[in-house]
Amino acid sequence: MFAGPYGMIAIMGAGVGGGWRRLWSWRGRDESALAEIEADITAFGEALDVHPFSPGQPGATDEMRAELARALDAYEQAKRDSAGGRTRADTLDVLRALDDGRHALACLDALLAGRPLPERLPLCYFDARHGRAVQQVSWTPPGGVARNIAVCAADTVRLAEGAGPVIARPAPSDAARVRRGGATPGSTATAAARPPQSQVSGTGSSGEQAHQLRMPPYRPAVMVFSSSGRADVRLRFEGRKGRSSRLYRLSGDGVPLTARIPLLGNRTIAFHVFADGGRDAWTATAAPLREVPRFHDEINGRGSDVVHYRGEPGPGVLHYAGPGRIELEALDDRLAYWATVAESRAGECTFQWPGRGYYQVRSAGAWSLSAMGRTEDS
Repeated sequence: MFAGPYGMIAIMGAGVGGGWRRLWSWRGRDESALAEIEADITAFGEALDVHPFSPGQPGATDEMRAELARALDAYEQAKRDSAGGRTRADTLDVLRALDDGRHALACLDALLAGRPLPERLPLCYFDARHGRAVQQVSWTPPGGVARNIAVCAADTVRLAEGAGPVIARPAPSDAARVRRGGATPGSTATAAARPPQSQVSGTGSSGEQAHQLRMPPYRPAVMVFSSSGRADVRLRFEGRKGRSSRLYRLSGDGVPLTARIPLLGNRTIAFHVFADGGRDAWTATAAPLREVPRFHDEINGRGSDVVHYRGEPGPGVLHYAGPGRIELEALDDRLAYWATVAESRAGECTFQWPGRGYYQVRSAGAWSLSAMGRTEDS
């Protein structure tokens, strides 16, 4: 359970992280690969069974219980996904679920030991079966343009030595995508429909191309959108209702960005990317609420973002240094728009915090939020 400004709600989900011990080449009905998947599911289930944490033990917190719930949900999701288990897509779904669960347990262990939560990186760009990425590198696909991607340790070494990455199928060049009727990253041509994924990447503007992001099994959830470049990025979502889910301007002052956006939907989220003046690589990932930055007294940011206020109800200060207007919106238990808390132009304004919970900042430039007087986390 967690406390929002409107009461207590349950969180069910899975984190991401960890890695895999083995790598196999995929074949349509590779029984040895399926056997290894089943063994991994069994091993993770055993790790859950023997884990010493109990939700009712002294000192247990809501955050610890949420991480355990995410691990359990990931285990159940892996079992459901393995029921198909006869295609490469089925295999990757199982691996991602197990990876989610392993990282949830790692976060639980960190909370129990009083350590910072483990850093999260996406799965390897070239093949999710490689496991967790360890580094961002620059890579140029054949016939394409240079982009920053997250890769596993093995591919980091291969690329540094001038060798190619290990991938299940050759990565199509940008030119090849055009020949097949698709769109290059950053083009405005309509691309062939792609299966929804829990992580989507591209370069520059997508124009009319709709990217398909698969909703995670847990709710609520956010999209973490990151770009290593300095373009002014806007996202437009299809079929969303409510003012907090249609159009987002993520950065307005020309710096690399990482922003969070509420994910409202059932299975698939369709969105378009518009990046003015740049063809920089970007990544959009479905993520649990722990990816939202928390604060008690003060937080700074740029462009639109989601923040988690952990202070008490009371007066607050909003300072804005960007163009146009800025709005601070309170979100409900589903991360949908609930009420506008503050709105202003450049300068400083005061407002009232309704209480702890998640808030949406909508702006095109630099901002800061603070509570007037020190608050304490209970």
